[in-house]
Amino acid sequence: MKSFIARLTALTLALALIGWLVFSMFLPEYYLPVFPFLLAFFYAATTGIHAYQLSVAKKDIGKFARSNMLITFIKLMVYSIIAVVYILIDRENAVPFVVVLMTLYLVYTFFEVSNLTRISKKDSKKK
Repeated sequence: MKSFIARLTALTLALALIGWLVFSMFLPEYYLPVFPFLLAFFYAATTGIHAYQLSVAKKDIGKFARSNMLITFIKLMVYSIIAVVYILIDRENAVPFVVVLMTLYLVYTFFEVSNLTRISKKDSKKK
């Protein structure tokens, strides 16, 4: 778990740097003041979900597969609700917000899935 958090922290810092570069040099008119909060939210959500999935995977791999699908669905619903609420509050920046939210969702989901795949491969080799 420590290596996961270290890699996740590095990813989040890299995304913060990329976001700063993009929004300060190329697209300053699309900067969203909520961007740092989105990074913090995705960091916290990914850490919590990963810890939960690790604990489930250690107990029962069948339950892990079911819970993984359920967690993915819940994440999509929560992120969709966040998008809808933000759009209702700030219609002017709706498109940039949705683009940033979906980009972060895809990056963090890819990161999480690749780490879970790596862990499941290690566990299957042990057995």
